[in-house]
Amino acid sequence: MSSTNKLMIMNIPKIALVKQETYQDLYVCPVTEKDPAEILFSSMGRVGPIGLMAELGADFYIIKEEPMPETQIYKKVIPHLAKHLHLLKTQTLDKIPGQEFKQPGSPYPNGKFAVDYRQINWGKYDIVISINVTLPTELVRSYPHTLFAYMIGEANMATKKVHFGYDITLNQMARGIVAQRCGVVDFPYTFVGFNTLDIIMQRYLKRPSERNGIFMEINSTKERPVTRVPEHFKPLEEAGYKIILHKQKIFDNLQSIYDAKYFVKMGGRPIRGNSVAEAISLGALVIMDKREIIHQELIIDECHVRNMNELVALINQLEADPVLYKALRRKQREVLQQLFFDAPLESLNNCLHDKRQNGPRAYSWWDLISDRLCFFNLKTLKIKK
Repeated sequence: MSSTNKLMIMNIPKIALVKQETYQDLYVCPVTEKDPAEILFSSMGRVGPIGLMAELGADFYIIKEEPMPETQIYKKVIPHLAKHLHLLKTQTLDKIPGQEFKQPGSPYPNGKFAVDYRQINWGKYDIVISINVTLPTELVRSYPHTLFAYMIGEANMATKKVHFGYDITLNQMARGIVAQRCGVVDFPYTFVGFNTLDIIMQRYLKRPSERNGIFMEINSTKERPVTRVPEHFKPLEEAGYKIILHKQKIFDNLQSIYDAKYFVKMGGRPIRGNSVAEAISLGALVIMDKREIIHQELIIDECHVRNMNELVALINQLEADPVLYKALRRKQREVLQQLFFDAPLESLNNCLHDKRQNGPRAYSWWDLISDRLCFFNLKTLKIKK
């Protein structure tokens, strides 16, 4: 293991990560798959919380869709896709209307590996993390010693308080706030350590990174798929730097970032910052305007630039000073380790201890009614990457 060395004195909890067969992201593989690389490269799109499997040995399940109101919340997350998501039971993401340009990592649909939640002994896990609300309230309430968490996958919804009888809600933030008890918990969508992805790629490719060129973050341009360098990136080309473009298939894209020396976001729409976390974990130095990212904490002051002139000047400086490059890269990775791995894991352990020490929180009829009403009040957050 790479990122857990500092945590070896702690008990590593037994964790399960679950998603529904109607979820349009993450891994498509059976629970018997234990190779972190194979799990990661099967993803429909994003890296997600691969650190759970790669660093902590978590089990990953795809769960069959259930009809309970709480397990249908996914239809509120991406309304424009909701009527098509049932197709993911039998088809891959690129067969969904409007998603034809996608290149999912697995040739199989979610449904091929989906299992009935009733077939699993959830009591053998310390912590169960659900993407969206995969498991029904009745199941969650029947395991008083297992910590149940949900994270709404595509937007910050139902995160101001815990709903559906679960113990904690994961809000996709990474501010370094360590939770002491059950409730709302900072936990990023991309849960990785400082070199989680670097190690996966090294072992899979059986070679070190080339560390050459500048990878352009996809949201620097509106073009989909990305096929050309946009005009505002031309100054970097004119300065002699190779621009590496985003690739649709997760393995190809991660390999491109792994081999890049820099990861740059400039212009285009604001981003959440999951791609930035991925790049840092892969070993690239991220440079961008921190005003364009929700996870501003990942952009250290030395790598904050406000325009292309400042960006070109900084890269020229770093090319002339390898010691400075290594120092900034190390500093950035230390921030990632603390905020995207150490603090979230400590929060999970604290919440598990809280539940086992004080018991699960009460879940009344009023809570049930409130959760049903929640369906009519959910707001989507458009920024996500």
